Amino acid sequence: MARGCGSGIRPLALGLGLAIALVCCLFAETPLERIRQKAIDSLGNTPDFTCSETIEGTERVGGAAAVTLPAIRVTAGVINGKEVYGLPANEDDQLRLRQVMAVFAKGGTGSFALYSRAVFLTTDASFSGTADESKDGVSLSHTDFAMPPGSTYALNVGGERVRLGYTGSIWTEPATFEMVRLALRADDPPAGSDIKSVSQSFVFGNTRFPPHTVLLPVSMEFDLQKRSGDQRLLTAHFSDCRQYVAKRGDQFVEAVPGPPIEPAASSAGAAPAPAMAGGARPEGPFLPAKLELQTKLNEAIDERTTVQGTRLSFTVMRDVKQKGNVIVPKDAVIQGRVTRIIRQVFAISQGVKAYYLVGIRLDTVTAGSGQFQLVANLESLAGAGRMVMTNSIYFVPYSSDPDRWGSWDSWRAVLVVPKPERGESFLGVVDESLRLPGQFAMYWRTAEPPH
Repeated sequence: MARGCGSGIRPLALGLGLAIALVCCLFAETPLERIRQKAIDSLGNTPDFTCSETIEGTERVGGAAAVTLPAIRVTAGVINGKEVYGLPANEDDQLRLRQVMAVFAKGGTGSFALYSRAVFLTTDASFSGTADESKDGVSLSHTDFAMPPGSTYALNVGGERVRLGYTGSIWTEPATFEMVRLALRADDPPAGSDIKSVSQSFVFGNTRFPPHTVLLPVSMEFDLQKRSGDQRLLTAHFSDCRQYVAKRGDQFVEAVPGPPIEPAASSAGAAPAPAMAGGARPEGPFLPAKLELQTKLNEAIDERTTVQGTRLSFTVMRDVKQKGNVIVPKDAVIQGRVTRIIRQVFAISQGVKAYYLVGIRLDTVTAGSGQFQLVANLESLAGAGRMVMTNSIYFVPYSSDPDRWGSWDSWRAVLVVPKPERGESFLGVVDESLRLPGQFAMYWRTAEPPH
């Protein structure tokens, strides 16, 4: 009797133990979940910061040997979720920094590759499991991942930001699940791009921002190869990373525009017209110079939907005459586009402020059954200054005269404005976000057409 009872209990205990073990397995965190949570915690505890960054590089043209480029040392970091660079005092270093930023603009977001955050902060990435590997006597766990097309990574194709998928690998410490290295590779660039491949990799280390310790890059490598055989290889080393505290006189330039967002459809449901690739202009006669164009913007300019290349339209508010003849009638429609959006930050006594420069170029005007090309400079805005409805400050830093800032002349010391291309004007917006309402009145003056 006792033997029967005991033999019955043993299978019951064994089955219960297996059930408990199964439940524990089901609810236990997998290594991938531990890795992702570690990364999320680190990103969540990382404040605005700056580092001292030394950037070196090589350039190869066609089949020629690689040429070493001059090194540059700059202050770089992430402030308000944007990657920024401090402007060097030396003009040669400023030129070198612009060249580096131009390389990043072709196929990346800068030294910190902010688009990679989506791997951990969204559920879009797919992972292929972990495997242990050893290199140079160091054992690490290796995990591959893939982000789908239409992700947060953007490639510059013909002046437009085209979103692509990307793949990569993560190497972590097996005991702590902390990331040691991250590598990313863009998926196949579209046929219209001159880029053959883009890859970027990072080595991470611990940085103390009391009371937390977070992961920041220690070194970075960015490799851009073109179909022609040209190659730009940039390497960077980071040191002296510290939490950013705004100081009066700080001047930073944002690395490149953020990842694009699909433009919203119009109220009629039609998608906006595509931007002209490569800045090409349509055929047709040009409007003469010195015409005054009073227009209103038909669409809102919003950083959530407006990107480089976004088409804009304007309605002419008054007849435009020359020698008594109507050249452009009221209600004619002018087509233009956004040439670039630049976000910068500067420090004032109240803290860090942000401002945007929106590059705009007018292309054509439809007058009756005819269409004309035009080159025009933005001269002024209706009600320029602080607008109650948005609490933003709007201004024109200059148009045809780079020395004319009008009532905003005192802002020269803190606002950095690049030289415009021919036919390009800048609209300035001082605010933490770019929200320019529709029906905004903008006044233009036509310039001499190209010969």
